[in-house]
Amino acid sequence: MLFLGLNGVAAAMENGVRLSEKEAIDLALKQHPAVKEYKERVTSAQEQIGVSRAAYLPQLSFTSNIYYGNAFPATSGAGAPGGPPGLGGGGLRTTDQFINRFSASQLIYDFGKTPGLIAQSRSTYHQSREDYAGTRQQVVLDARTAYFGYLAAQRAVKVTEETVRQNRELVRQAEGFYQVGLKAKIDVTKAEANLYDAESNLIRVKNALELARVSLMNALGLRTWTFQEVEDVLEVTPQPRSQEELKSQALRQRPEILKNLFQQDYSKAALKVARAGWFPTLNSLAAYGWSGPSPPLSGTTFENRSWWVGGGLTVPLFDGLLSYHNVRSANASIRASEANAEVLSQNVSKEVDQSFLDLKASWELIRATKKALEAARENFRLAQGRYQVGVGSIIEVTDAQVQYFQSDLRHVQALYDYRVNEARLDKAVGRAY
Repeated sequence: MLFLGLNGVAAAMENGVRLSEKEAIDLALKQHPAVKEYKERVTSAQEQIGVSRAAYLPQLSFTSNIYYGNAFPATSGAGAPGGPPGLGGGGLRTTDQFINRFSASQLIYDFGKTPGLIAQSRSTYHQSREDYAGTRQQVVLDARTAYFGYLAAQRAVKVTEETVRQNRELVRQAEGFYQVGLKAKIDVTKAEANLYDAESNLIRVKNALELARVSLMNALGLRTWTFQEVEDVLEVTPQPRSQEELKSQALRQRPEILKNLFQQDYSKAALKVARAGWFPTLNSLAAYGWSGPSPPLSGTTFENRSWWVGGGLTVPLFDGLLSYHNVRSANASIRASEANAEVLSQNVSKEVDQSFLDLKASWELIRATKKALEAARENFRLAQGRYQVGVGSIIEVTDAQVQYFQSDLRHVQALYDYRVNEARLDKAVGRAY
C-alpha cells in the first residue's frame, strides 16, 4: 500500500495534476532531506547494536611477519636465545625469517559490562527512532502549514481580483454619471484612486502567492513545481475532542516522552557498565603458528610450529578512580533523566492545552468573521444599489467596498489559522505519520 501510494504521488508530480493535502504529506515524508537524514541515523544506531554484540563472539585473527637480520639461528630450529620471541638465538649469518600465526580469543565473563554496552546501544537505537518519529511529525506540520498558507494566499488573490473588478465597474459607473451630469468629477477621481489601490494590493498578494509556493516547495522537499492546481481544503468542520483525553494521548505517544524513557534505560545500562569496571574480566585464548627462513608459499616445510591454549584473568587493581567517577556520573544521569521526564510531561501538557484553546478560539473567530463577511457583503450590495439609482454617494460605496474586502480577507485568515492550529494540535498529541 505504501509503495502504491508513493507511486501515486510520483505519477501526480509527473502528470502535473492537482495536489491534495494527503499527497503533500506523503510527498514531504518521501522527499524532505530531514526525513532521509534521521532515517539513516536510525540505521546507524541499529548497526551499533551489532558492534556491541560482537564482544560475545570469538575474535579470530591471522598475523604474518617478516624479519631480516642475524638474530636468527643458522637453522630453523627453535630454542636459541635472542631474536624475535619464539625464534631462537643469534646466528652467524644474516637471514630472513617469516612468522605466521592464527590467534583466537573468547570472552567468558566480564560481570555485565558487555550486556550493559548492548543495552546502551539498544537504548540509543530506540532514542534515534523517536527522533525520527519527531522529525516526521515536524516535517508534516511544516508541510501542512505551508500548504494552508498557499491556499490562503490563493484566496487572497481571488478576493483582491474581485475587488479590482468591482472598482473597475465603479469607475465606469462614476464616469457614466459624470458624463450625463448626475455626479461630480470627484466621484470619478475617488473611484480611480480606489482602483489603483486595489491594483497595488493585487501585485502584493500575487507576489505573496509566489512566496507561498516557494515555501510549500521547500516544505515538501521539491526543487521544481509541476502541479497545476492545489486542492482547497480551508473550509472546516470542527470535530469534538476532549481536552483531557488529548493530553493523556500525548503523554502516551509523544516522541519526546518515549525518548526520555529510553534515555533512562540508557543511563541504567551505563551504570551497569561503570560498576563492571570494578570487577575482573575472564577470557580464553588460543594460538597456532609457524616460522621459518622462507616465504609461506615457497613450499618449504617449516620446522618451528607451535600452538597453545589458555585463559586470561584481568583484575583491575587501581584505575585512577575512573570506575568510581563513572558510577557517580551514571547515577547523576539517571536522576537527571527522571527529572527531565517531569519537565517534558509539563511542557507537553501545556502545549496540548495551548493548541486546544487556540483551535477552539479559531473556530469562534471563523463564526464571527463569517457573519461579519455576510453583513459586509449585504452592506456593499445596498450601497451599490443606492449609487446606481443616484441616491448614494461614492464615499458610501467605497467605504462599503473596503469593509467587504477586509472582512473577506479576515475570514480567509481565520480559516487559515484554524487549519494551522489543527495541525499543531495533531503535532502536540503526537499523531504518527
